[in-house]
Amino acid sequence: MKMTKLEKKFVNGRKHAERNLEVVEQLFTQFDGTGITNVLEIGCGVGTVAQHLSDKHGMHVTATDADPEQVKLAKSHYREHEKLQFSQADAANLPFKDGEFEMVLSLNVFHHISNWGCVLSEVNRVLKSRGYFVFHDLAYSKAATILFRPVAKHYGLYTIGDIIEVSKTHGLSIVHRGEPSGIILANHSIVFQKNEH
Repeated sequence: MKMTKLEKKFVNGRKHAERNLEVVEQLFTQFDGTGITNVLEIGCGVGTVAQHLSDKHGMHVTATDADPEQVKLAKSHYREHEKLQFSQADAANLPFKDGEFEMVLSLNVFHHISNWGCVLSEVNRVLKSRGYFVFHDLAYSKAATILFRPVAKHYGLYTIGDIIEVSKTHGLSIVHRGEPSGIILANHSIVFQKNEH
């Protein structure tokens, strides 16, 4: 889903990027990322996290966004090179091979995607066995999903329980779950690992 100008102003801001970097670094302490070289970022925005992973951690990062304007902006902020590429892609229909990535990240993206269940299926498909899915996003209370469903057809409306249950059906198990912040609309951080086949 394409974001509004107001949403873009927020997500493309420096504070938002700095917060995402803090989240990534904190979550990286919760699992053994040794040997992770090939990473997919879903919803790269201006590319700050992808560039950080490439430069600081030496990872090969393929950073995607459904919005071509965001991809263009990321390319204008950061120079692409062997370990950093930006491309437009629909997260519910990723143009990558099965088992291509050791880690997939999605930071503050799922609440923009109405068919988020399809995205979880694609995450499972493109992850290697024992690969990690790093999820950080908003989730609604059960009452809020019922209340907002009639008016928010183009947004991802889910509880964190919904995300966890659908992830389990796609072969993803929780290895870390952070404490949520917020009540009606809370931020959740979860690291999943793909089960072995």
